[in-house]
Order: sequence, then structure tokens, then C-alpha cells
Amino acid sequence: MLQQSNFTKFFIIALLFIASSIFAQDKSMHMNMKGMKNGKQSADSTIVRKGVIDLKSIDKNNDGKVFQCPMEANVLSDEKGECPLCGMDIKEVPIEKAKEKLLKRGFKISESEMKDNSSDKKESAEATVAIWNKVCPITGEDVDSDTETVVFHGKTIGFCCSGCIKKFNKDPEKFMKNLSEDGTKFLGK
Repeated sequence: MLQQSNFTKFFIIALLFIASSIFAQDKSMHMNMKGMKNGKQSADSTIVRKGVIDLKSIDKNNDGKVFQCPMEANVLSDEKGECPLCGMDIKEVPIEKAKEKLLKRGFKISESEMKDNSSDKKESAEATVAIWNKVCPITGEDVDSDTETVVFHGKTIGFCCSGCIKKFNKDPEKFMKNLSEDGTKFLGK
């Protein structure tokens, strides 16, 4: 009887060990899948910029434009692609817009970029539509002035990315409640 009891204890311990090993492998596999989208490896993580960002060196073809993620301002490239952080397509923007977004979100750009004050900046500011809100009604992120807008109850509503427009259009009343009366603060979901 004593031998059977020891065998049972050994069997239970072995099962626990096997179960914990399987759980650890599953968790490790899940962690490795973070950078995957639809079973495929997502975009090149070298386009996630850190430290002082030099936009001119990113603009390899010298066309004055770079590709930037609508959500992650520091994801920059000179070619089309996909953001390795959020999975969105990065979109082409003028270097001035990329610089604005980086500075607005607290990133540092090289000194040569800071000294380049283009006269186009005043002209482009005059040409943009007056967006009522400063933050996206879906995420609370800063509004991207290059993203499409929606007119709702006479107000031009801006968004951080095009994905948020689709969500907003499904229930605009709900998402407008996320914004303060003046549209400058995100109140929550």
C-alpha cells in the first residue's frame, strides 16, 4: 500500500511538471507572436526610431517626404510599409508634418532639422481645415491634421488615424462624449 501511495505522489508531481512546462512553452510562444500579424512577421523593426531622430537621413531619395505611422510618430521610413508596433500601414507625409508630430509627441530631432524653418509652414497652416478637437475622440491621441475629417453637428472632427473614423461613424454620439466641451481633452471611454 505504501508503494502505491509513493507511486501516486510521483505521478502527480510528474503531471504538474509536464503541465507547467507546456504552459511555459505556450507563454513563450505567445510572447514571440507579439511581432506577428496574421501569422506573418510584421514590418521591419529597424524603422522604429529612438534617440535623436534625423529626418534628412531617413529621406534617402531627397523628395522632402517620409513614411510615418499615424499612431506611432517615431516609426519612420523612406519606403511604404507596415508599423511593427501597431500593424497599421505607414503613410507618406512631408518632412515638416513628420517633424511637427515628433515634436508634439516629445521626440527629439537633430539640430539641423530644428534650424530648417521652411516658409511653407505658414502657407500649409493657412490651407488646413479648422479642426474643432485637439484629441481623437476614439483613442485620446493627438489629432493628425493629415487624416480625413468628419463634420458632425457643424463641427469638423479630426482623428489620429483613418481607422478611428470608421469606429466614430458607427456611433458618433457615443464617441463625442469622450471629448471635453472644447475638444481639447479626452475624458475617457
